[in-house]
Amino acid sequence: MTERLKTEIEALVASAGAHLIELETRTQGRKLHLEVFVDTAKGISADELATLSRSLGNEIEERDLINGSYTLVVSSPGLERPLRFPWQYQRHTGRSIQLSYRDSEGIVKLEGTVQEVTEEQIVVKDGEGMRAIPFDDIEHAMIIATL
Repeated sequence: MTERLKTEIEALVASAGAHLIELETRTQGRKLHLEVFVDTAKGISADELATLSRSLGNEIEERDLINGSYTLVVSSPGLERPLRFPWQYQRHTGRSIQLSYRDSEGIVKLEGTVQEVTEEQIVVKDGEGMRAIPFDDIEHAMIIATL
């Protein structure tokens, strides 16, 4: 994938009021498979994803960003994808989270409930109490799906 393609897609997603979470490309035979994961602070609806998909497809064609045939899939990251940006945590207050973070003794793995989110940190309640964890120290974090 070219850096130009990523930069252009990121700008197009931002102009639609969303954030590019991840861009995955792989080749299937002679065809490029382009998967674009997007989200907003409040979440993103199926209608918004469809509109963004049409818009991205049109722009890719008009700007000739991809040579040859390709498949474009635009979707939200879903719960199975890790949280990457501080703004993603806010809407998960009260939900269960699994994360690993760095502290003075190394990597700590933690499972608990998101209690509070600020610009700098997340506060998680686990079996040992409340833990304030700076975003800069988080190595990996995922929301635990509950039914």
